[in-house]
Amino acid sequence: MNTVNSLDISKFLRFFLYILILFQPFTRFNSFREIGFYGLLLFFAVKLFKNKPAHLQLNDKTIITIFFLVTWSLLVSIFGPYPLDSLNAIRKNLLVEVLIFLVIITEFKTIQELKTLFLVVVASFSVITLAAISENALSDWTNFHQLTKTHQMFIGGYANNATFYLPFIAVWLTAVNETAWKKWLGSITLLSGLIIVFIYNSRTAMIAIPMAIFITFLLSKRYKLLIVSLAIFILCMHVIFSSKSDVFSKYRSLSNPETYITKEGTSKRFSIWQGASHIIKERPFVGYGYGWKKMAWVVKDSGHQKYWKEKHPDIYDYYIEEAHSSYGKVNPHNLILQIIFEIGLIGLALFIGFWATVISKIFKVASSEKSSEMRNFMLYSFGIPVSYIMINITNGFWQEAYGNIIFMFIASIFVIHRQYINQLELNGR
Repeated sequence: MNTVNSLDISKFLRFFLYILILFQPFTRFNSFREIGFYGLLLFFAVKLFKNKPAHLQLNDKTIITIFFLVTWSLLVSIFGPYPLDSLNAIRKNLLVEVLIFLVIITEFKTIQELKTLFLVVVASFSVITLAAISENALSDWTNFHQLTKTHQMFIGGYANNATFYLPFIAVWLTAVNETAWKKWLGSITLLSGLIIVFIYNSRTAMIAIPMAIFITFLLSKRYKLLIVSLAIFILCMHVIFSSKSDVFSKYRSLSNPETYITKEGTSKRFSIWQGASHIIKERPFVGYGYGWKKMAWVVKDSGHQKYWKEKHPDIYDYYIEEAHSSYGKVNPHNLILQIIFEIGLIGLALFIGFWATVISKIFKVASSEKSSEMRNFMLYSFGIPVSYIMINITNGFWQEAYGNIIFMFIASIFVIHRQYINQLELNGR
């Protein structure tokens, strides 16, 4: 009887996990994500109550660093200056990420079992890619970059999400054995997604995504795909630099050294980062508590407005004039600065340590001499952390939808690494 009940719980857990992951790239339909989350939380709590979840290795370095990262985030939030907002941010973000991680590592044993989850990830971005194309089918695509992308249902945030999904699809296509129609779905999504990102006019995404895919094709030795990709990239560069249209002026700025050293070239990022550093100096080791949206409150309470207005008008323009010090509108636009703002330098060290354990797992399996789905997935996935690092130079994505999906990836790495270690032990190595 207990076995039957455990099987039923497992089915419910997987169902709600798939629902939660399926709706991650959508800017709307939050109710479905809520259903997925609370269903997952309920049945995982039931599983914990009935018996200890299998495959939970409490002595694993990744689990240990997650424990310390969560504990530290709770401590600095509870004893920080904005405890209610920080704890609410933990509930909305960190709790979801950790829950996704725990469910995946306790429910899945092998890469074969993960294939359904991977297909859900690919399908979700396939749907949103098709929806984004349909949403703008009647628009003037030559002026696509001028659309109010943040207010449209499907295209809003597309390029940022694509920096994870498109590299992941490239890994899935080259490393995972699947049926032909599924591969065609992934291939069409990858090509369509690259076209949308190209027209989207996002410089960071336009660098991060091709580089990640290039790494995947190079490591997988798919030289034909690599040559085709390079040919398409060169063609795009030719179009960009030969055209006199203002549509591609943002991309053309990438070849200008001033783009990387001036405030205008970095879309005022230097001023934003300088302002964030002024705020961070007040609490460098412990931060202000988990969650970035309260930065506007910190600006108001810190008394920096007058100083910025007199000495740093560019900083004042972003934090005060443009954002009006409104909750949720002021962001450091850099992951390192954001983490330090939230949970301090100690929290940043824990975050880096956490990722170090993940990269270590990837290296260990990828260095295997024997070719297999496990080894191939790990080896080809190096492009995903590269893309993650690049997009987070000018953004701060470790929470919300991006954070949830990256924790899905990390949990998958954990499962595959554990499968690899188990096989070594079975073989007496």
